[in-house]
Amino acid sequence: MKILVFISLLLIVLSSCPYDGGRIYDAFSGKDRMPPEMQSFSLVDNSYMKIVYDETVTVIDARLDDIPLRGNPDGTVLMIPLGRTLSRGEEAVFSITAEDRSGNTSRASLMIIGRNLEIPRAIINEISPKGSGTNPDRIEILFLEEGSSAGMIVSDGLPDDDSVSVILPDISVKPYDTVVIYWDTEPESYDVIYDNGMSGYIVSGGSDRTLSGTNGAVLLFDEMDGEIIDGVIYTTGESELCGGYGNMRTERAAEKLRAIGKWSGDAVSSLSVTATRVIARLPGGVDTDTSSDFFITETSGSTFGRNNIYNPYSQNA
Repeated sequence: MKILVFISLLLIVLSSCPYDGGRIYDAFSGKDRMPPEMQSFSLVDNSYMKIVYDETVTVIDARLDDIPLRGNPDGTVLMIPLGRTLSRGEEAVFSITAEDRSGNTSRASLMIIGRNLEIPRAIINEISPKGSGTNPDRIEILFLEEGSSAGMIVSDGLPDDDSVSVILPDISVKPYDTVVIYWDTEPESYDVIYDNGMSGYIVSGGSDRTLSGTNGAVLLFDEMDGEIIDGVIYTTGESELCGGYGNMRTERAAEKLRAIGKWSGDAVSSLSVTATRVIARLPGGVDTDTSSDFFITETSGSTFGRNNIYNPYSQNA
């Protein structure tokens, strides 16, 4: 009988345990038993780490490549000095051990990469989305100011949306320089192309699949998980699938670009695009975030790595 009474009392205590945002507490002491959870982290100015926890913590140990860092800050949002400034593209391991007010601890070890703090304004300048062996899939990025391309991302869709991303290498560029990405093939040469004072750099995208053909999107991000700098949507206008975009990846990219004010109006018409015809931007980097910025030109008139020339394809030519 005493055992039954004890079990009944225990069940009452357990059923009335305090609840606070899903955290687990000791049934008798009310003590929090859950370790603090890191919600986000980011590198600031290459010299500070910003860490956000789900509750107030005190840092009991922080290290950069096993070198102890000074200070024991507390709070939910922590700014932790790294003791030095990481160089652009430099890789390092940041580790942190934090303790909450109940004495629970959690430890994290994070690979961080020095950010590119000199990201230039840039736009998508030319696209060959339906390539062949002799005229491969290529994407050209035009830079509008001086800076570095290190860590910039070119993608055929939004992150985690069955998309492929290409990370640009550290290239010091000046206004009207270009980077030409050979999307899924190796270029015949990596030699820089010089044209009227500008430089065209060649890189390999390394993708294991081609671009999506004539219904697709190309997006340019400032960094991994960063902001969209520019985007281009192109369709034949013949599909009834996914709102006329032909596939869900293109539809979602179009919706995102419109939502952030990076595109308006119809997609670029790719009805005339073939392996020998590509999408090109008007000379001079005209950028109104509409289809009127682009024209279709024959591959023989394309200018990958060089200044664009207005030479539109005509069915009657």
